[in-house]
Amino acid sequence: MESSDLEITESAATFTTAPVVQTIVSDKAYGASLLRVASSFRFVLDDTRVEEVAREFQQATELWALGVCAVDGQALGIITRQALFAQLGKPFGQEILNKKAIGSIVEIVPTFDQHANLFHVAEQIHSQIDRSAIFYFLLTASGGKFAGIFSSKDILSYLSRITQEDITLAGQLQERLVPRQARLEHSKWVAEAFSQSAKGLGGDFYHIHELPDGRLFLALGDVSGKGAAASILTSLLWGVLEFYDYRKGLKTLIQQLNEALIRTFHLEKYLTAVFLIVDWRRHEVVIADMGHGHNWIVRGGRARPLRFPCMNLPLGIDQALSPQLYRFPIRPGDFLVFYTDGLTEQVNPAGEEWGEERLLSHLLEVLRQKADVAPHLIGAVETFQAGVPRLDDMTWLQLSMK
Repeated sequence: MESSDLEITESAATFTTAPVVQTIVSDKAYGASLLRVASSFRFVLDDTRVEEVAREFQQATELWALGVCAVDGQALGIITRQALFAQLGKPFGQEILNKKAIGSIVEIVPTFDQHANLFHVAEQIHSQIDRSAIFYFLLTASGGKFAGIFSSKDILSYLSRITQEDITLAGQLQERLVPRQARLEHSKWVAEAFSQSAKGLGGDFYHIHELPDGRLFLALGDVSGKGAAASILTSLLWGVLEFYDYRKGLKTLIQQLNEALIRTFHLEKYLTAVFLIVDWRRHEVVIADMGHGHNWIVRGGRARPLRFPCMNLPLGIDQALSPQLYRFPIRPGDFLVFYTDGLTEQVNPAGEEWGEERLLSHLLEVLRQKADVAPHLIGAVETFQAGVPRLDDMTWLQLSMK
């Protein structure tokens, strides 16, 4: 028998001085107290007849659970719509139960102090909140008095909401540190970059920093994995790169970054990256390729890969990392390009990758037309994808020598 088919009979004498279902005035929810996830503060007294409670459930369709209390407010347990109607729907269920007090069929459930830390409680009931069924829990005030009810759905919804809020906030912070687009121009050079994440929090980063002595520091990297951990790592990188004393040199910078990564993530995260210092007065670039490899120079209308005798390990893998630095000359008109693999690995509806060949062909054509590279590249990739969602972050860094 369905709950809606139950016939709740009227009693000959059902006069009460108070409503069957009563509501408490809840305390103020402080910080991360469980009160923040309480969804009901309604209860019935334990001597209330079953038929009266059933009638309340039928009339209030939004009501799923009620606290059951002694006359002094002591929380005894709960009664849920589902459990009550399941019992009444059994053969002779109404005849047996209707005249009984609700306290006789009260459900004993886990009880928590109303001001307990909801994150600690979430860990305690993790096995239950992972299930598809909804579980209910009691909240009590001092002395075991009824303080409310919350469900596994309530706490999951709250955790989901604050997680999304944290992700949004972290994404906003990350975009301030690694803007979607950046441009820095000097009389001898122009540096530009763009970065687009595949989801809210990405693992790519770039850094453009003109040093006090007139040299230019550039960096581009790709953190292993995505999400919050990668976002934290990019924030750490930004802080180190922004405030490092570059007079100490590129090698010391990389070793300090490597040590910071290992101390923070205990070899669970690594970073492929390229770091370089451009000295336009000496027409020289000092570069460290840390397992990155996507580096090109366009000179005289031709694109050539920047390859070095020794490929360094990524950062975050070896505590004793000793990076090899290389130097190469740079001339007016040179165009340096660095990008993460997400740019070439974007796919179209047929599953075909955009690829390095397409990227370089498009780059050379845009340079011949003397057009802005970044917007043309972004547009070309999006056209190629034809609506296919972005599979990976993509970041681009370029330096044009005047």
